[in-house]
Amino acid sequence: MSCFIVSDYHVSALVAWAIRADVLPDAVSPDALAHELASANRAAYSERYLGRYDSELAPFGALDRSAGAELQPVAIVKACDCLNYQASDWTGWDQCEPAAHLAAIRATAQAACLGGRYVPEPLHALPGYDAAPWGLDAPDLAAERDRRLAELDYPDHELAAIRAALAATRCAA
Repeated sequence: MSCFIVSDYHVSALVAWAIRADVLPDAVSPDALAHELASANRAAYSERYLGRYDSELAPFGALDRSAGAELQPVAIVKACDCLNYQASDWTGWDQCEPAAHLAAIRATAQAACLGGRYVPEPLHALPGYDAAPWGLDAPDLAAERDRRLAELDYPDHELAAIRAALAATRCAA
């Protein structure tokens, strides 16, 4: 079995979705949970590869509470499955609290896919599961902005002026 480190965006998207869906108990700090999930993933990676690449592992940055706002619940289910798989090589994963929180996030997202009902497996019966990404990466904001600008019916010189104005603001990616 192979293992990889999921992106900070991946972890942030799951925890941010849990915040928006009100999944986490009040006693659970979302920031701490994000760090614990990322740490479990890194521990599994280290254990799987016997520490050979530990010097290359970057620590988790910080929780981005806006991450994943565009994701559908089925993408959250699949992202939970991905993180669960990537963390499962760690000996302590099955008994740790972050694993239980990840399972709660997944169950809530799965129920949201099915109109509030929780239906046990099979996973691939969820509409859109196969098409959802396994690993989540931050969307390329500049590419998305340029794609949307290209759809506008403006002359090229006006589009250039819009791009220049965006580049001068915080909207630039």
